[in-house]
Amino acid sequence: MSIRFRILSATACCLAAWVLADGRPATAADPSETKAIKADDLTLNVPKAWREGKPSQFRKAQLTIPKVEGDKDDAEFVVFYFGGGGGGGVEANIQRWVKQFQPKDRKMKVTSGKSSQGDYVLVDQTGTWNKPVGRMQDGRTVEMPNARALSVILSTKEGNYFLRLTGPEKTVTANADALRTAIGADAKSEKERPAAQD
Repeated sequence: MSIRFRILSATACCLAAWVLADGRPATAADPSETKAIKADDLTLNVPKAWREGKPSQFRKAQLTIPKVEGDKDDAEFVVFYFGGGGGGGVEANIQRWVKQFQPKDRKMKVTSGKSSQGDYVLVDQTGTWNKPVGRMQDGRTVEMPNARALSVILSTKEGNYFLRLTGPEKTVTANADALRTAIGADAKSEKERPAAQD
């Protein structure tokens, strides 16, 4: 075995250890490699690794986010729009999202901020998620422990858009910066916002 090969092998091992120690999964989407997608009147810059699905009536965009190492399921990013005044107000949506996570291990933080597409409220939740399945009107759910949901209410001149990045905690965490990039959010502008938890 040549000295050069040994040096290259040692360097590769050190780099792999550094990535793991840094807490960033090696398989996370690179937020610097983006593609522009349309979600009704919104233009979002999302990672190229996010796979587009077929949107429905109120789902203006729907993407699958590949799972990172340690998670068994992919995450999902969905953009909802219900028309100018549809979808309910900020507090009503926050409370609806709160109730989707079981109180026993729920952690939540609510912030408000500014983006290039409008002001927004971000609801960040972790814990056991009662994940909706099937048609919304059926109200069916499945329990997902160790989940995370990043839910955004984005206020634009056309009305409120509702963006949700949901799924296993590690995968959602690895793509949190990409969510902000998608809407042109400025993390430094975010301020904590009080919200009631039932």
